[in-house]
Amino acid sequence: MRYSTIVEKDDKTLVDIITALEQFEEDRFIAGIQARHYTKYDIEQAIDMVATYQSRMNIEARSLVRFSETFIQQFATDNNKCFETAERYFNRIRSTLCAIKKVFQKTTPRSMVQLPDGTQQPTVFERSSLSYGACVIDMWGLTSYDDCVQVLYDRLETLLTTAATTLALCHRMIESEEKIRQDVHQLKSIYYESCEQLMSSVREFADFLGNVQQMPETELSERRKKARSMDEFLKKEYHNVPKKEFKKYVFLEAMRKGRNDGLTEEETYLFHDDSEKVRMVRKAIEHYDEMSVEGQLGKLDSTTIVYFLKWCAVEKGKEKRLYQYFCDNYKGRYKLLVWSAVSKQRKEQRECGITDRGAADSFQKMMESVTKEVAVV
Repeated sequence: MRYSTIVEKDDKTLVDIITALEQFEEDRFIAGIQARHYTKYDIEQAIDMVATYQSRMNIEARSLVRFSETFIQQFATDNNKCFETAERYFNRIRSTLCAIKKVFQKTTPRSMVQLPDGTQQPTVFERSSLSYGACVIDMWGLTSYDDCVQVLYDRLETLLTTAATTLALCHRMIESEEKIRQDVHQLKSIYYESCEQLMSSVREFADFLGNVQQMPETELSERRKKARSMDEFLKKEYHNVPKKEFKKYVFLEAMRKGRNDGLTEEETYLFHDDSEKVRMVRKAIEHYDEMSVEGQLGKLDSTTIVYFLKWCAVEKGKEKRLYQYFCDNYKGRYKLLVWSAVSKQRKEQRECGITDRGAADSFQKMMESVTKEVAVV
């Protein structure tokens, strides 16, 4: 009879494997190598095998740790919708699972017993000497074996500890996902933060604006309409919607809301859905000539332009496009500057120690000198 190495990709399997790994100890290890009648050659081959698996497992474990640091706080994922939560993690730890199965397979006694028809085949995790049944205690322990046996034991202990830690992290993440899915307050925080991150993505939103010709309903927006409440929508869609679909949904919803609030698509791109901020920026451009804005040769003053950009408080990657927005809407009497002159002045101010906040405050004072309204940007 051959024991099965198939693992079901579910949370219960994770727990079962972790439990099996926790059974590893010196006496069970000795029982495992005795059960298979390992020679010195076999032990040395196993040492090299474990070293190879350890290297792959380390890479996978580090990748999983990095993944875990951001994944829970992302509303959308790139995983296919058909993936169950546990399956998603199993697919990220293939090398780890392969190593564990190989180790348990190599320490499972051979059996010639034929199973009756319809009987489920036992797994190596259920029959390996590392985790199954009682074992005979060797009173001399590893000291009665060649040094290579001690080396293999030490290597295996490190390998299985790494594996247990990796699987435990997967299990904690599964629990965290479910906990967040039941916490509406935290779900909303993750959802709105994910939306804000997308809206702050300079290149992605700009590319989207350049390609969209109309604002069709997305599948996600249709599901949002059908949901009985926002809470129900968030619980259902958390970690169940692909990033590409979520991105389209966020951008289209922002543009639709901006249009309803009287914002142009460009203003929505620059200032998200902050209609009050757009109103203040429009006012600043309208009253621009009333401030000290004249530079040389009848051109605008580059210092004041930089102050204006910082006062608008858009992401730095959007400042060039913001200046173009200024140029498109400025109706004053001074000549416009080329962007390179503005960019040069921006760099010089930074080198002189003028902070973004300091520049913004300077423009705010200029605004207050020509209008009674105090802007909060």
